[in-house]
Amino acid sequence: MIGGIRKFAKSKWALVLLFIPLIVSFGIFGFRDPFSGVSGGGLSRVGDHEIHARDLNDELTAQIEQIRQQDGRVLTQADAIREGLAQQVLGQLEYRNMILAYADKVGIRASQQAVAELLINRAGAFKDALGRFNLDAVRARADAQKMSLKDFEEAVRDDLTVGYVTSAAFNALKVPDILSLPVINYIGESRTLMVARLSDAAIAKPADPTDAQLQAWYDSHKVQFAQLERRRISILSYSPEDFLDRVEVTDEQAKAEYAKRIRDYSTPETREIVEYSSTDRNAVQSFIDLAQQGVAADEALKRTPGLAVQPSTVKPEQVSDERYRELVFALPAGRVHTVPFQLSEGSPWLAVMVRSVTLGIPQPFEEVAGKVRHDIALPEATRLYEDESEKFRDAAGGQPLEEIGKQFGFPVIQLAAVDKDGRTLRGDQAQLLAKNPALPELFTLQAGQMTNLFEGDNVRAMYRLDEIVAPYTQSFAEVKERVRALYLVEQVKNAATKAATDMVDAVKAGRTFEQAAAISKMTVLPTLVTTRQGNPSIDPAALQSAFELKAGEIGVVNGQGGEPWVVRVDTIEPVTAAAAAALRAQVAPDVSQSLENDVREVFIRGLQKEVPIQRDEVAIQRYLQSYLSPEAP
Repeated sequence: MIGGIRKFAKSKWALVLLFIPLIVSFGIFGFRDPFSGVSGGGLSRVGDHEIHARDLNDELTAQIEQIRQQDGRVLTQADAIREGLAQQVLGQLEYRNMILAYADKVGIRASQQAVAELLINRAGAFKDALGRFNLDAVRARADAQKMSLKDFEEAVRDDLTVGYVTSAAFNALKVPDILSLPVINYIGESRTLMVARLSDAAIAKPADPTDAQLQAWYDSHKVQFAQLERRRISILSYSPEDFLDRVEVTDEQAKAEYAKRIRDYSTPETREIVEYSSTDRNAVQSFIDLAQQGVAADEALKRTPGLAVQPSTVKPEQVSDERYRELVFALPAGRVHTVPFQLSEGSPWLAVMVRSVTLGIPQPFEEVAGKVRHDIALPEATRLYEDESEKFRDAAGGQPLEEIGKQFGFPVIQLAAVDKDGRTLRGDQAQLLAKNPALPELFTLQAGQMTNLFEGDNVRAMYRLDEIVAPYTQSFAEVKERVRALYLVEQVKNAATKAATDMVDAVKAGRTFEQAAAISKMTVLPTLVTTRQGNPSIDPAALQSAFELKAGEIGVVNGQGGEPWVVRVDTIEPVTAAAAAALRAQVAPDVSQSLENDVREVFIRGLQKEVPIQRDEVAIQRYLQSYLSPEAP
């Protein structure tokens, strides 16, 4: 059997069948399954490469699913089009086709031998634990993408060809020191600072203002009390949650569900994990590849030196990044995931392995019975919610909002008047209107008019504009107490600024820093030696302003909350050689990314000249509008 597999690996059929796992599982060229079937009208053409409605739709669906998994946002196709996602996806597909058309023009094409060699040397997703090639796995992947093996090979050859062209354009980039040095010198410069800040004794409590003083302050600050146009709105909405009380759940059902899903009703589990990290994505990917091939973690680590190893014990609430939390708590013990993870742009790449899982402690049934009943009832409540859809749409055709609510048993909610951002007179956000697509429409209606039915993620709603509140300026009597508070805050700020300014004037007049601080009742902090990267002893905004002063200069700088600080710059030192070396490693990725972006822009413009894109704008707009029209599914 092994001999047969080896013969197969050397045969011409291996050249046709062997490559796809590397592209799909490891994504080395940065494209995610870009080769779906072609059908429908053509939207765009570059050379012999076309994009059809089906191609765009498949890739857009994949992007929507990725957003759901990573961000927890549920988008419809229409939502994605309104946010410009479909247009971005079309641009990405056109970029790929430009590269392929250019490759056709200059005669670049990945060979079948290159396809097979790359798979045999690197990919492990289609091999068993003994390293034997598994043809059934390849065939299953092709079937999953609704492709023949031949189409599979052609699609992979396209992706490999894209890699050849982009590698030639970008892989040779190296950040010259002349580009990094200005950033390093800026960040690495250190300053010795004398700093003083206000003490509690520095500011006397301001005298209570008279009505005349408050009136005068109000008269000079009337613009602060101008109110925008607001609208008073009524809402009738319902969701599956409103049908829960219509679903009967027996005690026996609840207890059986509790026993079946005991882990869901337990305290959070604890996982012992190991993170393998590096700024080199390829190094982390190599470690993952070895682990996927069945190589033990310790041995894989020996073969990929340079990875940092960090063991830890975590619970779900301790992992703030939602995507990383989902990854860590979905992995089986002893397994490593397949693609390097990056918490944020510029941070190290991670591979993570779960060593052990300690299950949580089950909560008593009596404490979670309500949640169990809710979980059982929700699917049936959702079905009832869907069953009401046609009836609700029919009823929404012209009846008063209260009559519709009475018919279906849902209350009409009346909101306080809100502005175009959904905020009330007090500045509170109306949660039912936050990021609500109905809000802009409500500001186009006349009093008494209703919107059409809005349907979102498991919610249906109708809105009525009850009243238009014209813009106006609040009277002094309405805001007198607010004026008093603002007046007193201003007096405190003025007194604080005067104390700091008096201290600066005293130093300039010949007093020592300490003497001047004592006169102004300010507190002198220990001498600071710091860079722009920050120091916990001083407010970040005040520190940045301190770096605008010259050597020997003293001045008042303001913190983030407006607090005045007094700072004197005693010395300015350039970055040391050791600090420069450390900073170079930090700033090089950012400078490199900026440089790559510039090169990419030139690269794309060059491609457009060599292989121009031919777009059918009418077909593109027809595709987009097909999801935005009221009749769209």
